[in-house]
Amino acid sequence: GLLHEESPRNNPVLVHEEALNLFNYSSTFSRFSNVPLTLLDLPDVEELVGESYYISTKEKSALMQAKDLAPVLYIQSDCDTASDRDRYVLELMKHIRIDSYGTCVNNAQLDDRLKNNYLDILNNREFLSFVAKYKFTIAFENAICDDYITEKLWRPLIVGSVPIYYGSPSFKDWLPNNKSAISILDFAGPIELAKFLHNLLKNDSAYEEYLPHKLSKRENRVANNELLRVLERRPTAISNEFGKYVDKFECFVCEQIQKNNHKLEKSVVTKRQYNCSLPRDPITGEINKRNWWTEQWTIEKCGAKLLTRYISNNISININSFVDQKMHMYDNNEC
Repeated sequence: GLLHEESPRNNPVLVHEEALNLFNYSSTFSRFSNVPLTLLDLPDVEELVGESYYISTKEKSALMQAKDLAPVLYIQSDCDTASDRDRYVLELMKHIRIDSYGTCVNNAQLDDRLKNNYLDILNNREFLSFVAKYKFTIAFENAICDDYITEKLWRPLIVGSVPIYYGSPSFKDWLPNNKSAISILDFAGPIELAKFLHNLLKNDSAYEEYLPHKLSKRENRVANNELLRVLERRPTAISNEFGKYVDKFECFVCEQIQKNNHKLEKSVVTKRQYNCSLPRDPITGEINKRNWWTEQWTIEKCGAKLLTRYISNNISININSFVDQKMHMYDNNEC
């Protein structure tokens, strides 16, 4: 069984189907896995529609003037990613003001009470209240995979800041409403996106069209029936606690082993359960050859081939020896 909620950032060998085929069952971010983790980082519907952190558009405009806040927030401290997200942010910064508080593309400083341990308090009330002050929040994933959606999208939605999103090509399937977030892929480039954002800043009514999950009548705040169906079907005991999903997947695998013990057919994990594209330039859309993660994708093709050989022949793995063999295969174009 493959239990992996992360992107290939943590284990790039999994981008290759040869490695995935070693597993019979999966619990991944894909909606097609046996125990999907797609909505792991979304607590429940009430978090989406609740107004605990919500700040009105007029209040946000006043804060921009009084506190000299930019219209757009960016907080990121992982600056080496397959999605190359900082490249897009740097270009966007030329055309609209962005307050960037993390290590990456830093141009602003958090208050000491948030700065000292902000990675540990990303979901506490004080930090969420801080994010809520911004009209827009950049929500870029570290890799581009179908259904790989993290708290980067859900956090601004929960507090009522409009996400500017780059990540899962299928993310709109999970939004509470059609206009709950802005996708950078809907624009030719950062210049066009910035123009669009500037227009929303001039028109409160147009901006608030992206906030129906906070501003509509309570019973109409989430129009996505599939999202509601999945959340309602999720047992209360599981909620969004990762440990509960681990337990559920363990039980699932155990049940399948007992059920299929005497059957010849086998379930096999494929890219349908873990589909991540080769790193592309977020601005041009071209294969990103200058991003070292692109080379890593190719290296791990060797890793997938070698891993299959080891498993098929029941060979114990010594990690140092494995890495040496993998790099030898890569250097000799044997993948």
